[in-house]
Amino acid sequence: MINEIVMASGGFLDLITVKSEEVKSAIESVTFVVVILMVVITAVKTKMSIAAILMSAIVGGIVLWLVNGGINVTSDLARDEFDSAPAIVNTQTVL
Repeated sequence: MINEIVMASGGFLDLITVKSEEVKSAIESVTFVVVILMVVITAVKTKMSIAAILMSAIVGGIVLWLVNGGINVTSDLARDEFDSAPAIVNTQTVL
């Protein structure tokens, strides 16, 4: 049965790629639901305190951003910034 799946999809690496994308999508979906539950639970536990709700929403947003590749976006921006910097030229005066 596994051989049929591997042959039908074009190879073992293709199967791994497809499954990893499915897992990534599932993790993003579960994280979204957990963040929403976290905000709702915080709202109920703090008796609708605006400060606590806002703080949990901000933390949840940061978690969602990180899960969806926020670290990669930040590193790409930093790499682009450093790559576009002018070259440093050192000069020496010999007397």
